[in-house]
Amino acid sequence: MILIADSGATKTHWVLIDDKSVIAEVYTLGFNPYYYKTDKFEKSLLAELASKVPVNNISHIYFYGAGVSSEANRDIVEKAIKSVFPGAVIETYHDLYGAAIALLGNRKGIACILGTGSNSCLWDGQHVVANVPSLGYMLGDEGSGTYMGKLLVRDILIGEADGEVSNLFYQHNHLGFSGVLDRIYKQPNPNLFFSKQTKFLKENLHYPYCRQVIQRAFNDFVTVQLSKYPGYGSLPACFVGSIAVNFKDILREVLSKNSISMGKVIKEPMEGMIGYYLNK
Repeated sequence: MILIADSGATKTHWVLIDDKSVIAEVYTLGFNPYYYKTDKFEKSLLAELASKVPVNNISHIYFYGAGVSSEANRDIVEKAIKSVFPGAVIETYHDLYGAAIALLGNRKGIACILGTGSNSCLWDGQHVVANVPSLGYMLGDEGSGTYMGKLLVRDILIGEADGEVSNLFYQHNHLGFSGVLDRIYKQPNPNLFFSKQTKFLKENLHYPYCRQVIQRAFNDFVTVQLSKYPGYGSLPACFVGSIAVNFKDILREVLSKNSISMGKVIKEPMEGMIGYYLNK
């Protein structure tokens, strides 16, 4: 039996499979080695995972996670898992690698993450061969939910948004002009405030302006990310994440206008990972 993990900021999705089917699914604490210590992850594994899977019967563990991008960070993750599963062979990878496997498997293409944040890579069927740095929500994350929220909020605050949309925005958030600025600059996690505005955009897509915000965000993703990969026009661009799923039709339109073909679109990486390992 093998255990696959897809780990994000808030949760880790574990799936136990044999050579034929899924045996169990478990959710535990999310773990990013940049922000948490090994012992916190170990305690989570012992409390939330070890009692729900046959620890001694697992031969291989594949862990894909945010922040698992350096040898030092991989060592942190592997040490924690090894303490709970001493008999298993453990392989750890960045979550972008997992997205590529889930979306493309052994095929060539561009794998993209479009959720709260964004990222992409050029995949040759076995390895990530190129990656345009995402830079996070302050400097990048084009095409993401956070980026869309930033575009929307900025336009509203400087008076460039549709007037009716602006009024609805303030009502939706129960904030006025100064309250929005306070939420962004004086309270924690402004990125979460921005990303939550995608719900507002989705509910108000009948306004041309809201649709234009989403189109701008996706166009910026194409310009900053996709267009940087050699031969991008001849490769399928595949996507994982809630933003790609929720605004799939608009994404397809933007890609088409840029002569890019859309490939697979899924909400969670695990959807594709399970199929990949069952057919490996």
